Amino acid sequence: MDLAPGQLIGTYRIIRLLGQGGMGAVYEVEHTQLGVHYALKTFTLEGGHVDLLKNKFLTEGKVLARLHDPHLVRVFDLNFDEATGMPYFVMDLVLSEDGSPRTLLDVKTEELDEDCVFEWFADLASAIDYIHAQGIVHRDIKLGNVLLSSNGHVVLSDFGISRIFSERLRSDVNAVNTMVSEAVTGARLVMGTQGYMAPEVVWGGEATPASDSYSLGVMFVYLLTGIWYTPASKAFKLLEALEYRWIDVLPRLLSVNPAERPTNLLELVETLRSAPVAEPERVADMKAPPRRKRRVLFALAGAAAVVAAAIGYFVFSQRSAPAAIDDFDAAFSANGIYEGARR
Repeated sequence: MDLAPGQLIGTYRIIRLLGQGGMGAVYEVEHTQLGVHYALKTFTLEGGHVDLLKNKFLTEGKVLARLHDPHLVRVFDLNFDEATGMPYFVMDLVLSEDGSPRTLLDVKTEELDEDCVFEWFADLASAIDYIHAQGIVHRDIKLGNVLLSSNGHVVLSDFGISRIFSERLRSDVNAVNTMVSEAVTGARLVMGTQGYMAPEVVWGGEATPASDSYSLGVMFVYLLTGIWYTPASKAFKLLEALEYRWIDVLPRLLSVNPAERPTNLLELVETLRSAPVAEPERVADMKAPPRRKRRVLFALAGAAAVVAAAIGYFVFSQRSAPAAIDDFDAAFSANGIYEGARR
């Protein structure tokens, strides 16, 4: 159901559509009495698993209303539209410097510099450490869920498929489980986005703070190199060849073994902050521009353009045993995890 500018939802007037997905849309709205602008998120999904995902939508609103961090969106209101019964919640309106809604998926990586990428990493490390301390796994950390604000910092959004492992918080928000099994087929509904999901999650394991760390690593490999990470990619060799300080951090985040991944992300921020920043030397016949703030390595990586949208969740069969730990790259390819874009 599309909402037109001027239409009223509760005490909010629709200003414009900001974004739309498979389960609903986000609008800029104005409170009719206060004159303050917010973002309003709707749920309009129909079809399979709708009851489960509707409950997750309501849980998302309740959870975000309880979180307080400068790099997380805040929720101020949750209600149902009287005319349609459609649930919605109202949250911070996060717009970029030019007044448009933008995410890290919209940035041109060839124009970034490492200082900027480091600040974004620090912002997200703070937010993710905070939610983990509250007993929450985000489960869908990706470029498209990180909003660019007008002050140049970033804000983590979209907790629609988050997992709550704090029993107290689960009770407070009446959370439901999102892992659903189908006894007849042996398939399980696995929540996440293709390409960002940790190996253990791909195979149907429980999402944990360590799996959020993995997703963060995938995202920052791309921002720094233009390469979508797979266990067989050459991203780490490129970082090492150019003496990037990130070579001491990203391989740890992307360890196949979740027990080896850091979950105290602010410690990694301090590791990066204290590391010497060496200027990249010539690689083959290419070198970085001679500037104090180095551009990231998108041009050097020669990454292909991203063309196909990835689904937000998918179903795969667990009837066969997981691959050996050294065969995860082949296993990922067999499941189609790296075919298409990481949206």
